[in-house]
Amino acid sequence: MTSRPYFQRSAQLFETLSSEDVATALLNISKASYSKVSDERIKTLMKHIKVVGEHVMGSTHSRSTLRTKIHSLCFNLGLPSLFVIINPVDIHSLVTLYFAGVDLDLDRFLPEVLCTIYGRAQIIATQPVATAKIFNCLIKSILKCLVCGGVLGPTKASFGTVESQGRGSLDLHLLIWLKHEYTPAQLKENIQNQDFRDNLLKYLEDVVKEDLDVFRDETNDGTNTASDIRVSIQETDPITYEVVPACLSTPNPASDDFHRIFCKDVVRLVETSNIHKHSTTCYKYSKGKSDTSKTCRMRMPRVLVKTSNIDLSTGQITMRRSHPWINNFNEWLIMYYITDYVTKSTLAFYDMFALAQQGVKSIEQQRVTNSIDNAIEKSRKLVLRCYNMIASQQELSDVQVASYLMNYDDHYTTHALRNLFYYLN
Repeated sequence: MTSRPYFQRSAQLFETLSSEDVATALLNISKASYSKVSDERIKTLMKHIKVVGEHVMGSTHSRSTLRTKIHSLCFNLGLPSLFVIINPVDIHSLVTLYFAGVDLDLDRFLPEVLCTIYGRAQIIATQPVATAKIFNCLIKSILKCLVCGGVLGPTKASFGTVESQGRGSLDLHLLIWLKHEYTPAQLKENIQNQDFRDNLLKYLEDVVKEDLDVFRDETNDGTNTASDIRVSIQETDPITYEVVPACLSTPNPASDDFHRIFCKDVVRLVETSNIHKHSTTCYKYSKGKSDTSKTCRMRMPRVLVKTSNIDLSTGQITMRRSHPWINNFNEWLIMYYITDYVTKSTLAFYDMFALAQQGVKSIEQQRVTNSIDNAIEKSRKLVLRCYNMIASQQELSDVQVASYLMNYDDHYTTHALRNLFYYLN
């Protein structure tokens, strides 16, 4: 970058840049007196920091390049149809425990030999390589066998970004483009047709579930009644089992009784893993409010809806729901990834400016004692120091680091995208 002709002009701009200039810009941002930075020197510095950072996997700036790729797919294919979050539970995965060094016979697994949840969490926390390896294998299998295999219908593209959760494990935020040519305006127009409306609701009810009615009906074992489904709004605790269902073996698809067993397993998985329970994160946007005025950011509990419907005037779709606390799910995906947000950054915009200011100030202090370097070399050190200051404050989990070291992807997509470089003089 520093050998390019345009960097000479940047070096001239940086010669007059001081930490006070960055502090002034940061103050204006904090006061919201400017919608963007007007100082050409600071804008140029941030651009060069971005160029350095976008080549570092997992960095804040590399995430912005993924956003550009998503925009490219939107320009080429239109808006995505579905947003899916795939969040594997590593502490309940027997395969992950096996790769972490636990002596398990996966073909003849006995639940009583399994250690406690806390014990499994300790094992997983000390084996980030095993967790990253299984996550990469699992996501590739889900995308190839389920998503591209048609479990959500014919698709023409997908783009998913890997993110680290607060507990350190990885999840995938996935955008899916279904294979149809309807624009949002055309969809709103077509829902006026009764047949189209019925088919759309039928499709949505097939790929997205918001209750367990159909699965309870299919089990036919007499253990549950319709009254069991309509849980009281006060009952937020999920049903507990002696052994987490996700740790049990998957039924044989060749079995004559597979469908009934499958439905029963879906019920058990959803009851233990997919029923919402309020926590402090639910109310992080309600700080300072009284308990009566606080609202859950997950919008729980949900309103019960007897039948799915579409508002013809607004186009709003409301799905059938008989349980107030269940997070919506797809039975095939939840069965697959449990048994075995899209490009948000961990650093805010103003945090980057504050860290860049520290970088500029550090270089200023060095210039007092060492003024031998030419303008190009000084500017190179300035950009690199500012980037290192920003990168040093970015949170990375051990599983993320292990994934990057093993050269696993930080995103998964069906399309190959190429960068187009241009320079405007």
